[in-house]
Amino acid sequence: MTKKDLSILLVDDEEKFLDSIAERIRLKGYEPLMARSGQEAVALAEKNKIDVAVVDLRMPDMDGLVTITRLKERQPKIKTVLLTAFGDDKTKEAAEALNTAYFEKQDMKSFWDFLSRPKRKPHVLLVDDEENFLKSTAERVRLKGYEPLQALTGQEAIEIARNIEIDVAVVDLRMPDMDGLVTITKLKELQPKIKTVLLTAFGNEKLKEATEALNSDYFEKQDMGSFWGFMRNFKQKLEDTMAAAGMATGGDLDDAVKIEAGKKAEPEKGDKPAPPPAPEKPDRK
Repeated sequence: MTKKDLSILLVDDEEKFLDSIAERIRLKGYEPLMARSGQEAVALAEKNKIDVAVVDLRMPDMDGLVTITRLKERQPKIKTVLLTAFGDDKTKEAAEALNTAYFEKQDMKSFWDFLSRPKRKPHVLLVDDEENFLKSTAERVRLKGYEPLQALTGQEAIEIARNIEIDVAVVDLRMPDMDGLVTITKLKELQPKIKTVLLTAFGNEKLKEATEALNSDYFEKQDMGSFWGFMRNFKQKLEDTMAAAGMATGGDLDDAVKIEAGKKAEPEKGDKPAPPPAPEKPDRK
C-alpha cells in the first residue's frame, strides 16, 4: 500500500495536539483526516475508507473506546490505536480486548515507533484436505514466526481470504471441492498481491508449468526441505519490505533505501545463494 492509498484518521478534542500530530503525519507524506469528536470520526468513517484510526480516550461526546467500537462496526478491517494522557491497566486491558494498540501521550516515542514498523505476524493460509498434514504444517509454520490460518477445502480458503489479508497461501493440488489451481486463481482474484504456492504429492512438468503460468511457486511434498527454504526466505523478504516501508514512513529514508538495495541480490527460492554477479557499471537511469 502506498502513502497516497493509506488513510489515517486522527481523533482528539485538544485542537493544538490534533494539529501538531497531523502536521507530523503530513511530514511523513500522508494527508490525514481529522476529527475533534467521536461523532465526527464516525461520520468520516461512513463516507471514507479508513486504514488506521488514532483515537483519544477522553472526549466530550463519547470516549475513545466507544468511538473505536463504532468505527470497527462500520469498517471491520480498520486498525485502531488508543492514545491517552489518562492511561491505566484497566484501560489498557479494555483496548486490548478491542484488538486496539494502546499508547500514552507521555511516551510519544513509542507511538511513533509503532507507526514506523510492522506489528502483526505474516499470515500464511494453509489449504489441504489431509487434516493431520495440515495441523503438522501449521505448527511448524507457527514456529517459524508466521501466523497460520487453516482450511480443509478450497471454498473454506476463499471465505477466509474474503475477511483476512493473506501474505502467502500454500495450497494442496487435489481437494474434493476444487483443485489447487482453481483455488489459487480465485484467491488471486480476491487478493491480487497474494503470494501463492502449490504443494502437491502428484507433481509433473505439465502441472509445474501451469502453476508458473499463474505466477505461483511449486513444490512437491517429497521435497519439503526446498519448501521450508522458500518459506524462510519469503519471511525475510516480507519483513524487509515491511520494515523498509515503515522506516520510510518514519522518515528514516536512508535505512529504507539500504534494505531495498540489499534485496536485489537475494535468491528467489531454496537455500542456496546465487553466485555473485560480475562487476558492472551502475545504472544511472
